[in-house]
Amino acid sequence: MNQFLENTYKNIPWITLIDSWKPWKNIWIIAITHWNEPVGLDIFQYLIHDFFWKQKLKWWKIFLIANNIQAYQKYIESWDTNSYRFIDDNMNRVTNLKFKNWSYEFERFKELKSIFDEVDIALDIHSVSKWNDLIWISDTKYLENAREFFDVETLLVDDMEKTWAVIWEFLRQWKEAYGIECGNHIDESCFENWLRNMLNFLHFFWSIEKSIKKTYFTPPIFQFIQEIPVKTDNFQFVRNFSWFTKLWENEVFAFEDQEKLQNTFWSQIYLGLPAKLPKKWDGAWFLFRKLS
Repeated sequence: MNQFLENTYKNIPWITLIDSWKPWKNIWIIAITHWNEPVGLDIFQYLIHDFFWKQKLKWWKIFLIANNIQAYQKYIESWDTNSYRFIDDNMNRVTNLKFKNWSYEFERFKELKSIFDEVDIALDIHSVSKWNDLIWISDTKYLENAREFFDVETLLVDDMEKTWAVIWEFLRQWKEAYGIECGNHIDESCFENWLRNMLNFLHFFWSIEKSIKKTYFTPPIFQFIQEIPVKTDNFQFVRNFSWFTKLWENEVFAFEDQEKLQNTFWSQIYLGLPAKLPKKWDGAWFLFRKLS
């Protein structure tokens, strides 16, 4: 197991602290919320063994959080690396009180929540399995910040009360939080995408000296409307959709058993797909409207 996964903070396992010794605020960088999304560990290794070995932090503390370790252990033992995105509950929806309060993910979340009061800004790293999209996720009140430091193809914005993602738990406590989908798990560009955005992010918050020149300009902005979970094992899209496919009014885009799923909103609606093979009760699809 990687060395940093053996580290602890206040007796909580799998937390590594990088300290500038110039206190002000604290940043959490969260990886492996889903363990078929391994790019976060590569980033942690780079930060510890390369970047911060050569360049010290100007300010703040950075906490590297290895989130879902039990799923990671299952992941590395399995022949099917998509089988263990989580153990009992989706770690990125575990803030929802409807989830099982005895699950491993819930207990891990509760463990980390005990030190939430030390966090000022949180950043959750994700990647995708089906395409190679580079997407940043921000709350609506921090959109202008996101425009400044994120170098992505697409910006997603949301209101915090509409989701149960881990970063929204911070937002509900009036902390600043963001997420990133930095490309395909197995594509080399995934690491480079995240590295560029992470350095710009740290520079924006005065933690490091240099930023990276942006490669994307004025990305389109989509606002979250709705997420619908998979309720059975018989969910199927009607065709191979890509991210942000425009749906016509009343267009049918999936079936679940005999139920038709269709766009019941208006015409300027777009479909987003978080998982190639969504599990029962996991998120299968999102609907967005385009802001710009």
